[in-house]
Amino acid sequence: MKLKGKITKILANFYYVQDMENKTWQCFSRNRLLKEGKLLFVGDEVEIEISSPSQGVIVDLLNRKNKIIKPPIANIDQVLVVFSTCEPDFDFYNLDRYLSYVSYELPDEKIAVCINKIDLKKLDITENYKNSGFQIFYVSALTKEGLNDLSLELVNKTTVLTGPSGVGKSSLIKALAPDEDIKIGSLSAIKQGKHITRNVQLISIKYNNEQGFLVDTPGFTQFSFAALNPNKLLATFKELDRLSCSFNNCLHNGETGCVLEDLNKLKSIPESRFESYINMLEELKSEIAYGTKEESKIKSTGGRDEGKGKKRNIPKIDQETRSKSRKKEKQELLKLETETENYE
Repeated sequence: MKLKGKITKILANFYYVQDMENKTWQCFSRNRLLKEGKLLFVGDEVEIEISSPSQGVIVDLLNRKNKIIKPPIANIDQVLVVFSTCEPDFDFYNLDRYLSYVSYELPDEKIAVCINKIDLKKLDITENYKNSGFQIFYVSALTKEGLNDLSLELVNKTTVLTGPSGVGKSSLIKALAPDEDIKIGSLSAIKQGKHITRNVQLISIKYNNEQGFLVDTPGFTQFSFAALNPNKLLATFKELDRLSCSFNNCLHNGETGCVLEDLNKLKSIPESRFESYINMLEELKSEIAYGTKEESKIKSTGGRDEGKGKKRNIPKIDQETRSKSRKKEKQELLKLETETENYE
């Protein structure tokens, strides 16, 4: 007998597949799929062949509409960026960085913002994002305030949660899915949440007899702007990108001749959003300039004799660059020790 289902969790070589009747099957994957280059992700729709009352074999990967590699998740319907009003304090620039990164990674999917911990402090950012296309939800995972409206948006979808450490993502999932075994960590001394989420898995939530899936994403909170360039950054700020400018490929940074040189048009863009865009633009330019500078530090040795009178130049890293690398290595080791303590 064959069934269709969704991969909700991957542990070692086991794939846990939930069928249309909400029964979960422990499955292996056919070697043929791997040979065909079909790597299976959490969220994938698959066809399984039943081999016992609780086990099966994945025989086919069905249509996949999207995926992200780190962490490996497929068939995402929307992303919920979670921030808190306090502990840690809310930061417009940090939120906009997340929104730009997610908008770049999943340009065709819906992105919403969830502001948690409204029981501790009130915050209203709706006006700042009214023209950006992001829906804003205000909730308290502790008092359950605002969870009904949020739940309506989550059912019948697979939603990826992301956001800084300590904002209460695990507590929010626990409030939305009380029957699930969600580990919740305390805040560290520097108001950063301890790393609790380790495996990517779909978490079932139910509201008004309808089901949805949440995905907490370990590793997705640490991202790099390396994939973005200034032109791609502009596309993640819809309220800026839609402005018509006399210059082709204008970055809308307010320079002479730019549409945003007109202060009246600049007033239509929230100050926090425009400042975030300009700061990110400068950050990207600095990264590009720094990368070029670092490349120029690579020198060449006198060369190595390869025979027949030919010499091959050997790249040589100068002392300053080597010292930085050693310092960075020490920093990474210290960070690893800290993270290890947080797991204990």
